[in-house]
Amino acid sequence: MATLLPCEIIVDILCRLPVNDLLRYRSVSKSWRSLIDGRDFIKLHLNHSVKTSSNIGVIFGGRNDLCWVDLYDLKTAVRLPRPIDIGTEINVIGGCNGLLALINPKGDMDIWNPFTRRYIILPISEHFHSFPFHVFEIVLTGFGHDPITDDYKLLLMINFRGIMVDSFHCEVKVYSLKAKTWKSIDHFPNHISYHRGNGVLFGDALHWVVYLKSDSSSLVFVFDVVTNDCREMGLPDYKGAQSCCMKLVDLRGCFCAAMVPNYDPEFKNSDQVDVWVMKEYGVKESWTTLFSVVPSNLTGAFNYVVPVAYLKDGDQVLLDQDGEKLLLYDMKRKRVKNTRVGSGFPTICDTLVCVPSLVGVDGGDYGESTWKKAGKNGKIKGKKQSGKKR
Repeated sequence: MATLLPCEIIVDILCRLPVNDLLRYRSVSKSWRSLIDGRDFIKLHLNHSVKTSSNIGVIFGGRNDLCWVDLYDLKTAVRLPRPIDIGTEINVIGGCNGLLALINPKGDMDIWNPFTRRYIILPISEHFHSFPFHVFEIVLTGFGHDPITDDYKLLLMINFRGIMVDSFHCEVKVYSLKAKTWKSIDHFPNHISYHRGNGVLFGDALHWVVYLKSDSSSLVFVFDVVTNDCREMGLPDYKGAQSCCMKLVDLRGCFCAAMVPNYDPEFKNSDQVDVWVMKEYGVKESWTTLFSVVPSNLTGAFNYVVPVAYLKDGDQVLLDQDGEKLLLYDMKRKRVKNTRVGSGFPTICDTLVCVPSLVGVDGGDYGESTWKKAGKNGKIKGKKQSGKKR
């Protein structure tokens, strides 16, 4: 009769498995359920996935769907249940450690783990009711993790404009998943012109491309998720930078910028996309061209091309073209290769790399969270809700 495996070997085996398998194995025994639900194992599993670049995939979607595709398979796109009413569309504000922050045009917000199907609806925050007879526009958004306090934070910059009278107000607030409260941030600089966009998480900070009001020059605005401090970083000295489109990307631990000169959103007439990498983070002089993409028979005409992620061998980069299809770029041959994954699924948000995890949606462990669960059709199952619904 075989002897039982030591606990440390069982843990070592389990931490290598996909989330779907772990959810099934919770029913093996009470001890396995307790192990898999525990905070230490959740962190161990997440750290192993990040360190080994295993179980990683890409979230992308259309107006009626959010989809998931394994980064190293790229064969089958799996539709994910929607945790909130999409209205006319749904926007993924950001993702971190397997959690996604979602918002719809009505301002409904959720923090969601699509792999455990658990989510919370954020409580009604007073900022939507602070200014009656005003319309609001959400400008900057971002979602990140504070490793010091092990807290997840959601940032919103909201502009309020008067309906009856000519008035304008701007508020920046950060929601703490652990404290379940909003905190006002009053030190965002006013010499910057902010444009609507989701913050790119790199390290412990969120990043946006912004413009100086004085001369319309572009730069990177940085919000530190840990300290709530702000700072600025320079972009490459790029010919035609005043009229180009720029998208920031975390490309396997490298801070990158995809730059499209002479960008015109109404016409697919871009003749080149240059991808730059910041060799030394924070040092403007360290920007270096990584690769360039030009129109070809495979790409056709395009507005933009954005790198999404390196594949496992590091010789190929997954590209998002115009939010309409996914392509592969061969780093050795310096040319685009075709892949059918993503065709027919136009995105309504930036394509997002995501690591499946068991991380809880309200700051607790998997087994201790107060949560709601989305079924196959997005319907609610099971437990109590954290927060209130408008």
